[in-house]
Amino acid sequence: MHRALFRVLEPYLFRGPGEFDPSTRGVYSFAHSLLAPSPSTIAGAIATTFGYIDTSYMEWDSAYSTVLRGAKLRGPYLRRGFTYYVENRVDGVFLMLDDIPRYSDIKRKQLYGEMREKLKEGEFIKRGFIPRKLTFTGIGLKTRTEEMKKVADDVKGLIYTANFMDYISGRDANVETTIEFDIISEKMEIGKHVVRLGGEGRLSLLEILEVDRYICEIPEKANLLYVLSPILYETGIEFVGKLKEDLREAGDIKVYGKIEILGAGYSEVRKKRKPIYQALIPGSIIVLEKSVDGRRIYEEGIGIGRELGFGSVIPIMG
Repeated sequence: MHRALFRVLEPYLFRGPGEFDPSTRGVYSFAHSLLAPSPSTIAGAIATTFGYIDTSYMEWDSAYSTVLRGAKLRGPYLRRGFTYYVENRVDGVFLMLDDIPRYSDIKRKQLYGEMREKLKEGEFIKRGFIPRKLTFTGIGLKTRTEEMKKVADDVKGLIYTANFMDYISGRDANVETTIEFDIISEKMEIGKHVVRLGGEGRLSLLEILEVDRYICEIPEKANLLYVLSPILYETGIEFVGKLKEDLREAGDIKVYGKIEILGAGYSEVRKKRKPIYQALIPGSIIVLEKSVDGRRIYEEGIGIGRELGFGSVIPIMG
């Protein structure tokens, strides 16, 4: 197995849903950043280290899988110094990885009415990490050209604002910070690469290592699943029903969390938008009636785009 480490060098913009284009939003354009990069962002960055393959005839998820030569991504994890964190988009914070089993079990007890007192989220948030948000406002973003390139317009001076995530400023500036993914593959080539990450010409140092263990501890059996990256299903279907179908061996399930609409982005190769999906967001908890194989569920993931990292879950034996 292998691991991808993206060393954080500067503030990054990990695009959230919505348009960042005056041609669709009017003269004022705005982009906000997610707490952590999406799996497709990371898959795209890793793919640039491989040779070119024509994927114009493929669906977006198959294209990523082909370029990555069948490698599967699991993450994201944020490491600051020696401490790992995972995104909790439900509460807008990174939680310590070591806190995830306890956090998940408390949510399970709440779902089944076993806890009378409301959980005080503060104890987890206090030990967690919330990056600074930096707001940049600029003048000169022009509508896209036919080649889908953003070009400056110093005459008309269209206004845009972008929010960036800053993981390393202030007193923590000297703490080594990396965004990491487990890579399930025996064929990855180890090495270091400078890659674009985080929009607006931002860069990161990518290092691919061969490792002998996954980032999180994997129990033999699991009856709780912490959602590490969005679980995607098509719109127009009942989400929990589809989740139960995919986890049929787990019996009845209950879900704590939030379902949002998530766009998979824009395909530069095919010149059209990728589909819109329902997404169970990171920080959600899936409680299983019957235990499932922990290693298998971690390696396989759940839902659409699981090969490139969507539908990553942390298995827990509660």
